[in-house]
Amino acid sequence: MNLASASPANIKTLTACSLCGLTTLHPLSNDNGDVFCCPSCREVAALLAESPAVEQKQAQASERSESVVLSLGGMWCSSCAWLVGEQLRRTNGVVEADVSFIQGQANLTFDSAITNPKKLKKRVRSLGYQATLPNEKPRDEEESFFTRLLISGVMVLHDMIVGGGIYVRELMGWASPETAWLVHFFQIMMLVSSIPVLILLGLPILRAGFASLLRGQPNIHTLIMIGTFSAFGLSVRNLIIGHGGLYFDTATMLIFLVSIGRWLEMQAHKSSNKAVSRLLEQIPNQATVVTNNQDSVVNVAELKPGMRVRVRPGERFPVDGLIAIGEGDVDESLLTGEPKPVTHHEGDKVQAGTVNLDGSFEVIATAVGASTTAGQIGRLLHEALWARSPLERMVDKLSAWMTPLALALATIAFLIWYTIAGIETGLMVALSVLLIACPCALGLATPLTLWLSLERAAESGAILRSTAALERLSKIQRIFFDKTGTLTQLPMKVREIFVDQIQEHEFLRITGSVENDSEHPLAKAVVDFAKSKQVKLSKPESFKALPVLGVKANLDNMQIVVGSARLMSAEGLSMPTDISQQAEAWKEAGHIVIYAGWDGRVAGIFALGEKIREEAKDMIHQLQSRGLELGVLTGDEASAGARWQKVLGIPVSAALSPDEKMKRLIENSAMVGDGINDGPALAAATIGLAMNHGTDVARSAADIVLVRDDLRVIPWLVDLSRESMKRVKQNLGWAVIYNLVGVGLAMAGLLQPVFSAFAMVASSIFVTTNAMKMNKFPLLDDENMKVE
Repeated sequence: MNLASASPANIKTLTACSLCGLTTLHPLSNDNGDVFCCPSCREVAALLAESPAVEQKQAQASERSESVVLSLGGMWCSSCAWLVGEQLRRTNGVVEADVSFIQGQANLTFDSAITNPKKLKKRVRSLGYQATLPNEKPRDEEESFFTRLLISGVMVLHDMIVGGGIYVRELMGWASPETAWLVHFFQIMMLVSSIPVLILLGLPILRAGFASLLRGQPNIHTLIMIGTFSAFGLSVRNLIIGHGGLYFDTATMLIFLVSIGRWLEMQAHKSSNKAVSRLLEQIPNQATVVTNNQDSVVNVAELKPGMRVRVRPGERFPVDGLIAIGEGDVDESLLTGEPKPVTHHEGDKVQAGTVNLDGSFEVIATAVGASTTAGQIGRLLHEALWARSPLERMVDKLSAWMTPLALALATIAFLIWYTIAGIETGLMVALSVLLIACPCALGLATPLTLWLSLERAAESGAILRSTAALERLSKIQRIFFDKTGTLTQLPMKVREIFVDQIQEHEFLRITGSVENDSEHPLAKAVVDFAKSKQVKLSKPESFKALPVLGVKANLDNMQIVVGSARLMSAEGLSMPTDISQQAEAWKEAGHIVIYAGWDGRVAGIFALGEKIREEAKDMIHQLQSRGLELGVLTGDEASAGARWQKVLGIPVSAALSPDEKMKRLIENSAMVGDGINDGPALAAATIGLAMNHGTDVARSAADIVLVRDDLRVIPWLVDLSRESMKRVKQNLGWAVIYNLVGVGLAMAGLLQPVFSAFAMVASSIFVTTNAMKMNKFPLLDDENMKVE
């Protein structure tokens, strides 16, 4: 039938959805009269309306304060990062400066009325390092360095072969006046071939070392500059005057070996940044937006919350959102580390970066870009890399002191050996001391291990807010758990309902409307039950959450109280005998009882079923086998606490308020929770772990967010923290012993400069290799839980 011939009575008006813009013949509406095409659009609109605006961090100095992140190049170790940071902090107009050697970045806050990013960039470059602004294309330091390393390697090989031939000639007694001209020719060739090495690899070191020396703050560049260029200058002088040793091969080999060590560090740093980049790379650059006319492909940056996006089989979700149309399996391993696909239906939440395996979905966007779960995880990891642990800060200070100490020891060695054996011997011994005392291994020992551990944790579904969290977690002696939603399975279900002097439908309308504003799992169970009975909910005039006790709200000019029996008593509500008897019967049966009342009396109760998580007992056994004391801190009534103590087999402290939970947390204690009432305890504990389904308060107060909904990640994290700190201690121990023994041998004249350079590179390789073993630490799903 043609639409034009239809009678007016049979024509249905096409209405545009106020969220995604699609037209519909069967619109849905909310209390404000807004029209939607589907329940998902209506729910997303409600979420967007209730979401508070993101608070912007205010500059501490003044309203003129601005921030910029400079990408740095040319840093060889943590001493370089310390120097850049120290000089930037002393620059006029800089409020705060944080420089990360491993990230190769400087995070700066400055007064825009005094300085600007270009001046700060110029300041860094004046120190002998590269710096680029966010809107500039950073120089590919890795590719450039590798090219220079290859060219220099050919020249160094030439010097070593020629130098070795001359040395063998002298050793075997083949020297003669007739061949002296040939030796002189080859010595000139060594000079010629060493110059490109000094320019390609040595010039950046010379510039940085000279700049730091002029400012009275020597660093590793200074050590290498003094040693290698002194050897080169002495060789040129001896070549000109015609007698004395030549050390062209020594100078070039030193620079080459040091540069190889730098190359290995660059590769290790690149690996440690993999966790953040892997997350961001998995969010698609483009998305298919569903419109009335036809689908259109747009850049993800153009998406806004409320848009409807189509995701085909095999594609990644470009946004966080709710499924409006579609059903299928989704691979969420990018975020949770869980390899098993999850089946999603209409109304379910999906997250950016996860993979649609076999369904065809239309998704209403709730978050885009940096606001998505993947974006927030990436931000947390990025912040974690900047938040240095106390151990890292201690090592940074020690590394900063090592450079001037090395210069002092080298000077002492030179003076002693100059007196004993002359200037050449003194110079070679001093050069050996400079190289062996280089704090590269010390600077690598801690941050690289901790960064790789953060990445490993992210792959198994745990996001650590700082490297300090690993350090503190390795020291814990006891772990406390919240019960509801942490040790018990969600979602919870209403099993029975009992009312007194009120219709069940009206009781559900009142309690469901009040609980709809609560974040607690028990409240969600009540709301879901009310909706399943087709009850239309209203918006309360006011609402207040009472941690541990329940909620209070004003609805229909009445004060409604929903929560525990203690709350009913505190509010002066009388308890009918039949409700009290029914509640006791339900408690004996193992149910959780929620009371609701108004007008001076309790009007009804809910019985909620609660069961322990499947993996909870296995997790408890694993933690106990690691020598940890366990306990449960809950706001449930004492009778329920005694029952759960029998089920779990660990002590349960019941009827606790948030403050009482905090008092139970003694030194070296961890807290695992998910609710508002857990927030203070999570913040007060030595280390706080929040379940990802928990409230924003719980997640913001925690040091670790468990993205993966699996309690077995907790003992795995304990193992990871202990293993990472073991590696850190091994590396620090090696670095200290290496420096003490190496400096002693070098000052005694028992180490030639080339061997000192080999030892320095070998030390860096040992530390890097030991740290990189964290990449082999088994993930949560690996069968073999032992580290090589």
